[in-house]
Amino acid sequence: MKTFTLAILLLLITGCSTQQYKLYWRAKDFALDRSPMVGLRGRDEQIVWTIPTRTIQEMTLVHLRISRAANIQSDLYIVEGDDPNAFATFVNGQRVIGINLGMVKLINGDVNQYAALIGHEAAHWANGHVDAGQTRTNTLNALGTLVGVGLSAAGVPAAGLITGVGVDLIDSSYNRDQEREADAQSIDYLLLSNYDPRGAITLHEKFLHRDRGLRLPFLSSHPSNEERMQNLKALIEAKKPAQ
Repeated sequence: MKTFTLAILLLLITGCSTQQYKLYWRAKDFALDRSPMVGLRGRDEQIVWTIPTRTIQEMTLVHLRISRAANIQSDLYIVEGDDPNAFATFVNGQRVIGINLGMVKLINGDVNQYAALIGHEAAHWANGHVDAGQTRTNTLNALGTLVGVGLSAAGVPAAGLITGVGVDLIDSSYNRDQEREADAQSIDYLLLSNYDPRGAITLHEKFLHRDRGLRLPFLSSHPSNEERMQNLKALIEAKKPAQ
């Protein structure tokens, strides 16, 4: 088993998460390794997780094919994190699609689910959602500061917290529209790349059946519910080639 040392970077994640420090590993750095397993090392040089090299290779190939279909250029990263997530963001000015370890564990090597996931994030890039999200975040932060000052002047307690919640709600609502657009576009990418688009349904079924307690889909940038799965099924039926 070959091991790879992590890199530490401040990721500005748009749409699917928040700004925070993350540990990440670039997939292509070990996609060609001949060892059967890849070991990902953490800050203390201890192995954080081991992944079959074949899984890394399949993820990398999916990323290459989907990127061609979407006509975008980006790097694929594996990122730390237990709660399954994926995102599109900039790293040092470069486009990145990130998949965290929680998502890798959830998908468990299913190439069509990886294709659905990467296709969705590629659609965010192709449709300009990341750039728009960054502009929107900057605008909302400025607006929130102004509103917070006004509330504080009026004697409202915890004005900053109230303002932040309002901004998050506006931002989340906007992102849901982008999520629907990314869902629709990703089906095209999967069909063009010869992956089974039903992998998207399987992936969302996994989310739906996860026992994580109370969920508030309307506050999430990646809601996974029956309505969304029905929409995906309708998209697949409408777009798939006639048999």
